Amino acid sequence: MDITFLGTASAQPSPTRNHSALAFRCDGEVWLVDCGEATQHQLIHLNNNPSLFVSDPEELLSSKPESNHAPKLSKLTNIFLKHLHGDHCFGLPGLLCTAGAVVRLSSNEQDQQPKNTIHIFGPRGVKAYVRNVLDASMSRIGRGIVIHELLLPTDNPSTQTTTTPHIDETEGQDFHALNISSSTATSETAEGWYWNIITGSTDPKSASLSNAKKITVQAAPIQHTVPTVGYFFTEPKIPGKLQAELITPILLRNKAALGLKNPMVLLSKVKAGETLTLPDGTVISPTEFLEPSRRGRRVLILGDTSNAIESTFVGLIDALKVEDAKDASDAAANHQTNAPVVDLVIHEATNSCLKEDIENGSTPETVTEQTRDHGHSTPEMAAQFAKRVGAARLVMNHFSSRYKGDAEPESLVVMEQVRQLAVAHFGERVVCARDFMNVKVHLPK
Repeated sequence: MDITFLGTASAQPSPTRNHSALAFRCDGEVWLVDCGEATQHQLIHLNNNPSLFVSDPEELLSSKPESNHAPKLSKLTNIFLKHLHGDHCFGLPGLLCTAGAVVRLSSNEQDQQPKNTIHIFGPRGVKAYVRNVLDASMSRIGRGIVIHELLLPTDNPSTQTTTTPHIDETEGQDFHALNISSSTATSETAEGWYWNIITGSTDPKSASLSNAKKITVQAAPIQHTVPTVGYFFTEPKIPGKLQAELITPILLRNKAALGLKNPMVLLSKVKAGETLTLPDGTVISPTEFLEPSRRGRRVLILGDTSNAIESTFVGLIDALKVEDAKDASDAAANHQTNAPVVDLVIHEATNSCLKEDIENGSTPETVTEQTRDHGHSTPEMAAQFAKRVGAARLVMNHFSSRYKGDAEPESLVVMEQVRQLAVAHFGERVVCARDFMNVKVHLPK
């Protein structure tokens, strides 16, 4: 699992930062979060020239660093838009046309069924946006598209508007918001709305599925100047290691009675959660011979926001803290109350109050107020949120064009100042993203 930042600018692109976009990848499958202008160019450049990669700073310190591989447009299956400001979605029409370059022209209805369809998720308005721009440009999407809207109780479904589905579109689902107040989780938000938009498979027998197809995706509103959401990707629990060395002698002594040439084939059944009763009366229960399961990886990707700490994500993650503590208790493990709950939080940090700003008369308070007034966050706000939800690591993005994203010494000095503002509230595991930076998400220990 990894994330490649394709654009880390806010509002306006610069020579060193492209408009907002990142590629989340799990088992080769690619999900885009945002699709700002020139996103497809960024993918093309990176696939053409892997030397553009900016390595994960923590990976560079690893004794066995993993290599970087560019995400492939052909592997794209889902696109998640956080909101409909142009710097987050103006690259979508062109990318869709490229990704779905093969046009279905057959008059045979069966031949026209789309394969490897691209699913698009976003707040209300995403259907009208995609349909209108594709219709006006008379564009075709050979792979086909499915558009899903995330609706709050005050939203009218787009089906009640005048827009009609695009010729290559299969009608998607309207996801209606749930409220966290109906659950046992506590939340600091007054609203409490969220959506379950992809429910991954947790069936132990689904081992043949890729990890990407097992991931659960939740979304929740976050405060900005227009309707905006963030996305929470959660991998299911990872089954504990089978203690085969304890089961093998039992199976071998029952080999003749079982009538199996290789009784070891039964290990897979125990691994899948099945209890076995052997001819000599021995009962092999998975609970006795499986090490405790581990939680899967969790990645929280926020959009533009001036107050993430009052979002429903806090309540959703508080519920996971309780679940993690219970799992640890059931496994008789030494649970640490400060154990990370989320592996990675990606949070915007549009503006900062640096030494130069203070010398020019600004204060951290005035910069924070001005940033919030425009619907955005500072590094300190990002750090406080990441700490509140129990993140192991914070990556900041969506920087003002004042903050260059290249490797020039002067640029690196400035971005280190930005990073230190967050470090003061969160700890050392903070990174300022640059275009083409690749961040690995490892399994929790």
